Amino acid sequence: MTKNQIHEWHERLEDGRKQYIRAYWNSREWQFRYAHPDGEQWTPLENPPPQRWLELRDLLFRKYQRKKLPWKYVEQLDKKLEDMGIKPAGDEPLADEE
Repeated sequence: MTKNQIHEWHERLEDGRKQYIRAYWNSREWQFRYAHPDGEQWTPLENPPPQRWLELRDLLFRKYQRKKLPWKYVEQLDKKLEDMGIKPAGDEPLADEE
């Protein structure tokens, strides 16, 4: 992967507010942070649950489909997920990309 990458997405909490999640690749490892619109700073998320990793994988795959990200980045994350014992969805690259 490139030296630094930041990927963000959001989800709705039970009270209707949005929570923003940020995954940051710092050239060695992924770091997760989250924030609320009414908060002032990003809070580190230590030991993210498998759900967060799968959300990141889905985000990277969708960016790949829109030709915003090379397939090798999805493959690298899949390898990390496999090492952690998390089963990603079985998405494959487009035929003309191989």
